[in-house]
Amino acid sequence: MSSSTTRRQLRRIPHEEVGLQIAPMIDVTLLLLFFFMLSGKLTRSAKLMRINVPTAAAAHDTPASSPRDVINIDASGRYFAGEHALNSDELAAHLRARFHNAPPLKLQVRADASTPAAKIKNLMHLAAEAGALEVVYGVRTQ
Repeated sequence: MSSSTTRRQLRRIPHEEVGLQIAPMIDVTLLLLFFFMLSGKLTRSAKLMRINVPTAAAAHDTPASSPRDVINIDASGRYFAGEHALNSDELAAHLRARFHNAPPLKLQVRADASTPAAKIKNLMHLAAEAGALEVVYGVRTQ
């Protein structure tokens, strides 16, 4: 074999082009976009419930990077997870399920200024039993 024949054979070796598959990346991006749009809407609807939260002189905002479940308590002491009214047993089951499915459990409590203290104390007891790490209260600044 001559050297020119060997060169021709080397030149004829097919090369596969390396490409980037963009379609799966677009699919994942759209799924993430839908997830964050829907979860943001659920959190806003829970905070839209009309509750007259108390005022506090030393109030400060919690970091936005810390997602929390919102539990509302109206003036008569009824508990709400989102828009769903819950009794004490249902709230305990909801908190345990939430902790089991997606730990850690962090809560934001929005209680009306005229909510009976016993209802807030009961919620704190249920949250502690469910394994809540942090509980913050929604208040207005003076």
